[in-house]
Amino acid sequence: MIYFAPLEPAVHWDWVRERARPLLCEDTCGIIALGDTGEIMAAAVFDNFTNSSCMTHLAIDNPIVIRSGFLTEVANYLFHTRGRIVIFGTTPSDNKRALKFNKHMGWTEIYRVKDAYDVGVDYVVQEIRKEDCKWLLDEPSEEVA
Repeated sequence: MIYFAPLEPAVHWDWVRERARPLLCEDTCGIIALGDTGEIMAAAVFDNFTNSSCMTHLAIDNPIVIRSGFLTEVANYLFHTRGRIVIFGTTPSDNKRALKFNKHMGWTEIYRVKDAYDVGVDYVVQEIRKEDCKWLLDEPSEEVA
């Protein structure tokens, strides 16, 4: 069984930082996927919120979380609960495995920032727009009073 919980930096941050290397910002929040024994299986960290977007950092140790609804949980939180219309992220260009995974998950490359991660290693800027997100459930219906 996999369950989802809010990111608690005091509890989860070392695990997240080791895998995704985001900075803990004033607006950082996220979703953690936990297994039966409480082990962290995946994390989605969100920060740099604007009126219509935010940056997302993903770390997935066990891909079973995808079949268990992790990406749907993330999409519904960002697009429905938080009202964003685009989410974006940056991946170092030498992380071929992550770039391949991101493309398979529906991310679209929109730009490369030359040498932004390191000399010879670009930052690949990717996005998922609400209208193109295959993980998003239909808009929640409003209850009739």
